[in-house]
Amino acid sequence: MNKPHIIVGLALLAIGTGAVAQKTQTTNIKGNTEINVNTNNTTAVAVGENVVAKNRIGVIQGDKKGDTKISVSATNVTNVVAGRNKKACVNIGAIVKNDECK
Repeated sequence: MNKPHIIVGLALLAIGTGAVAQKTQTTNIKGNTEINVNTNNTTAVAVGENVVAKNRIGVIQGDKKGDTKISVSATNVTNVVAGRNKKACVNIGAIVKNDECK
């Protein structure tokens, strides 16, 4: 039995499971909402075939009713895409109804 192959396989399995667990949820907000975000050095990278890279900072996705105040301070936001069917989305301090970056 080759232990390095098993370790690499388990590491890839752990990475793949983490990526699946990060599914974006759609939100229905009613009432007053205040979002304050501060971020530094945010990077999204995607390479190959059906590529998508997203940076969403202080973003509400879905329907919302009522007053909404979004305050965002973002520095050094990077989004890198390469490959085939490409998409790159950077949303900072926004309310997004349609997710055009799938």
